[in-house]
Amino acid sequence: NPAPRVGFAYDVRGNGRTAIRGGYGIFYEHANGNEGNTESLENSPPLANAVSVNNINGYSTTLPPIQFPLNVNAIPTKARWPYIQQWHFDVQHEIVRNTVATVSYVGSRGTHLNRQTNLNQVPLVPLSQNPYQPGEAIGSDDCDTNMTPSGVTLTGQALVNLRVQCGDDPSPFRPFLGYGDITHLEYKASSNYNALQAQLRRTLGSLNLSFAYTYSHSIDDSSDRFDGSFVDSENPSANHASSNFDQRHILNISYVWDLPFFKEPGLANKIIGGWQFSGLTSYETGTPYSVVVSNDNAGVANGVGSGARPDIVGDPRSNIPSGRLENLGPAFGNPDAFAPPRGLTFGTAGRNILNNPNRINFDWALFKHFRIREQMGLEFRAEAFNIFNHTQWGNIAGDSGSAGGDGNNTTDTDSFLRPTSAHNARILQLGLKFSF
Repeated sequence: NPAPRVGFAYDVRGNGRTAIRGGYGIFYEHANGNEGNTESLENSPPLANAVSVNNINGYSTTLPPIQFPLNVNAIPTKARWPYIQQWHFDVQHEIVRNTVATVSYVGSRGTHLNRQTNLNQVPLVPLSQNPYQPGEAIGSDDCDTNMTPSGVTLTGQALVNLRVQCGDDPSPFRPFLGYGDITHLEYKASSNYNALQAQLRRTLGSLNLSFAYTYSHSIDDSSDRFDGSFVDSENPSANHASSNFDQRHILNISYVWDLPFFKEPGLANKIIGGWQFSGLTSYETGTPYSVVVSNDNAGVANGVGSGARPDIVGDPRSNIPSGRLENLGPAFGNPDAFAPPRGLTFGTAGRNILNNPNRINFDWALFKHFRIREQMGLEFRAEAFNIFNHTQWGNIAGDSGSAGGDGNNTTDTDSFLRPTSAHNARILQLGLKFSF
């Protein structure tokens, strides 16, 4: 696993005011537990043979000796090392005295990253053999009649998938008989990240200012080992989309100001002088999430993934309803843009097509150091978080890596596409520290 790294720095005019820097490196990862290695076989049959069965009627009675299908993990038979390539190129220049600007291009690419799929998913009915017409969802009576709402009788693989969707035992139709879900861990995922980063730092007397902005996009087909946002284990490439943790815009403005009052040594300076004021203003766009339906619409019994997604019938980002509902935040998407998926399909909505609410926050702090003698002093701090106390809505949904959410990405919930939580309101904090 050769991992070369190279970098350079060039002082363009030799006066220390303009610098060009760049670098490239390859970094390997051995991978830790719960990934595609032997640690993932802990507590997995045949090393362990504990089967859990929930919601059993008459649980106090003695159960007959039934061998339930085992859910197991599967790992590659050959070790593979995930690795990442990283590169950057930046120009830094002193615009005027005490003001430095930096513009950077930063990129990375991950290869052989870990992902999980279901190796024992029931085969999907081929689209050419699907009796459900485009736009025709599974009806409320289909499980009783084994017919589509338009009156077509289901047979063959289509009937198998319908019965699985209706709740029948999928075990006889799985590729590996005797097993339930086989969580297949493999190093086959990939990722790509590109960013434009800009930074400005300025010192003006007793005032220090810093501005940092990132415009970026992270894309992958699995954001981590426990990423369950995929729906079809037979087609992992369909999961190629924005990463769960992708944030297109991030802005941070910070400042520290030594207040110019009572600077001269003396009693006034000790009592009411020497104060410092600092603050941080941050803005970030919300992380993406997938819209899902609550049932196994395709009838493949994929207990490792997220089931299925709805069909797209409009623009999710336009015609968003205005106003609030009781105990719910505003809508952050158009619920009318989604419809129940075509029967026995995974739906047409892609992975991570909507974003959680953006967030802007202001934090302030005021502090002073009271010097008692050379090696002894007191520091007083008054801090305010979200000082303007404006509402910052919580995440609507999110897979692992995107801070979770309220789970309001399911189409059949009353709170669909609306947050039901918010970040902390204003917090005030006083502190006194004695140093000796």
